[in-house]
Amino acid sequence: MSIQNSITSKFTVIIVNYNGGDLLKDCVLSITKTGLAAHQIIIVDNGSKDSSIALLLQSTPGCKIIKNGCNAGFSKAVNKGLFYAKTDYSVLVNNDAQLDINAFNALHEAFENHPRAAFLGGRLLNLDGSFQNSIAPFPRLLTEIIPRPIQRMIWPSRTGSYHTTDTDIPVESVIGALFSIRMTAIPSIGFLDEDFFFFLEETEWCYRAWQKNWEVWHVPAARATHIQGATAKKFSALARIEFHRSRLKYFKKTKPNIYQIILIITWIKSISNTLSNSIAVLITLGLSKKILEKSIVYWRILIWYLNGRPEDVGLPDKCIMPATPRSK
Repeated sequence: MSIQNSITSKFTVIIVNYNGGDLLKDCVLSITKTGLAAHQIIIVDNGSKDSSIALLLQSTPGCKIIKNGCNAGFSKAVNKGLFYAKTDYSVLVNNDAQLDINAFNALHEAFENHPRAAFLGGRLLNLDGSFQNSIAPFPRLLTEIIPRPIQRMIWPSRTGSYHTTDTDIPVESVIGALFSIRMTAIPSIGFLDEDFFFFLEETEWCYRAWQKNWEVWHVPAARATHIQGATAKKFSALARIEFHRSRLKYFKKTKPNIYQIILIITWIKSISNTLSNSIAVLITLGLSKKILEKSIVYWRILIWYLNGRPEDVGLPDKCIMPATPRSK
C-alpha cells in the first residue's frame, strides 16, 4: 500500500445532499482524485427531488448512498453517516465544495501534531481563489449588540481576520464545509445535536468539544473551494428564519442565563431592520430591486417572530425522523 493510500484509508467522507445537482458529482470527483476510494464516501440524501444521486452514480459508482426520504436536517443526516463510519477520522464536506488534492495529507498531519484536536477545519476558498471565512467565533451577548464592522476592529483575532495564517492555529469553532472529526473523541463529546436543523450545529459541537477539554484547530493546508451557501441561497428568507431559530437554540443550550436577554435583542433588531428597510423602499420608490428584496426578507422574519416562531416555517420539505442510534 502506498503512503498516500495508507493515509486516505484512515478517512471516511460524509456528504449531506439536498438537490445538489452537478455540484454533488463535482464534489465527489474532487474527493476521489485525492486517492480516497468511492466506498469510503457516504452520501446522506435528504429527500432530493432532482437527479443529483443518479448523476453521481453515473460518474462515481461505489459510494454508499443513504436516503432519508425527506429533509431531516443537517445534524441528523451527518449523525446517520457517522454511524456507518469505521475509520479513524471522518470528514464532513459540503456538496458545493471541492477538495484540494492534498487535503487528506494535511488533515492527517494535523491530527498527528495535535493529539487533543477533536475537530479540524480547513481553509475555504472562493471560486476566484480568494479566502473565504473558515472559522467562527462563539456567539456572545456582545456580538449580538455590537455591529459586525465594529467587532472586526475591536476583536480582529476573534472575528475571522486571522484565517489568512499559513500555520495551524487553535480556534473556537470552524465552518462545517470542510470539517474533520477524530472519531475517538465522539464518546466524550457526543454527536451533533439534532435539535439544530441547519446552521450553528457545528458551532455548538465545537463549544462542547472545548467544554470537554478537547481542542478545535484551523488547518490552512487543507483546502477546499466552496460555493458558499449554494443551497440556502435558493430560499433566502426561509434560510434566514432557520438561522434565527438556530441562533436562539444555541444561546438557550449554551448560555441559558442570558437567553431571555438575547430573545429581547433579536426582537428589537428584527423590528429595527424591518422598519429601516421599509423606509429605504419608500425613499427609493421601490425601484431598487436589492433594497426591495431585502425588505421582504426582513418582513418575513418579523412575521415569523410575531406568529410565535413556529417550527414548521423554515427550509422546505422538513420531516421528523427518529433520533440517530448512538452506538453500533
